[in-house]
Amino acid sequence: MAAVSIFGAGQLGRGVAQILGDRGEHSVHGPFGRSERTIALTSGEDLVLITTTTRLRDVIEDVRLAVSSGSNVLVSAEECANPWLVNDELADTVHDEALAAGVSVVGAGLNPGLIFDALVLTILGATPDNVDITVRRTVDISGFGPTVLGRIGVGMSPGEFAQGVAAGAILGHAGFPQSMSVVGRAIGRAVSDIDANLRPMVTDQRITLPDGRTIDAGLTAGVDQTYRAVEQGHTWYTAHFIGHVAPADVGLHLADVITLHRGDEIVQEIRATPCFPAQVGSQHVLANSVNRVIAAPPGWLTVADLPPATRHRVG
Repeated sequence: MAAVSIFGAGQLGRGVAQILGDRGEHSVHGPFGRSERTIALTSGEDLVLITTTTRLRDVIEDVRLAVSSGSNVLVSAEECANPWLVNDELADTVHDEALAAGVSVVGAGLNPGLIFDALVLTILGATPDNVDITVRRTVDISGFGPTVLGRIGVGMSPGEFAQGVAAGAILGHAGFPQSMSVVGRAIGRAVSDIDANLRPMVTDQRITLPDGRTIDAGLTAGVDQTYRAVEQGHTWYTAHFIGHVAPADVGLHLADVITLHRGDEIVQEIRATPCFPAQVGSQHVLANSVNRVIAAPPGWLTVADLPPATRHRVG
């Protein structure tokens, strides 16, 4: 039985704690809130799970503290799926620290961590070479709390949305460059440039969220974003994400679709309908990653370096 400490007492941390606790296969400590940071990160448990926020800069010292305390680290921050894209010097430093401590560090979740990278790589294993990739995800985001919805850009005027994007405060859903780079590294495709487009989806009627909060007409109720990975002028990976708080009201059908193609010729297409649910899916990917991260070799790794997420022990 492995011991797991969970830092982050929001929906994600609480959900993973519930899953692991119900299974009874691990000793679970937490979830701990921010005021209990030291307890959560310095316990020396087999694994520390960090589920607090998105950006590398906001979690890196938490990761380092857990590593220095002798714990493997699983972190949900999207930028941690490939930290070298954000700060290669810092990523190298923490990688070396993890090697010295004999522990592994992995950034993973549902996206990035499964749909736009690990699942793509699995499907590519049965596909001829030199195909291009398009992944489309349409998901209901109404279950997220105000902090996450604010970071996505929900509940704002179009002008506020544009200002937030320009200032870097609104990210939409983060992690697409990380997923693309993980796939590219694994299959030998370069990501020389990433073209990003992020636009608001404005509602024409008032929407009431599950927790009772409302979004008035004229404000953003979702985000439509597209990332394109370019190699020598050729777009080889397109990631399209639509997140909306009331998708059925605007005729959206929830789905995850992975298309492998050469130009307009579809080589293979895999469709999951409805899509993997945002909260429940993320919670289970993390819960099912505990054993594979503990069993992984030391250093900062990506999901391309690991076996698939599974409840069962690895190795």
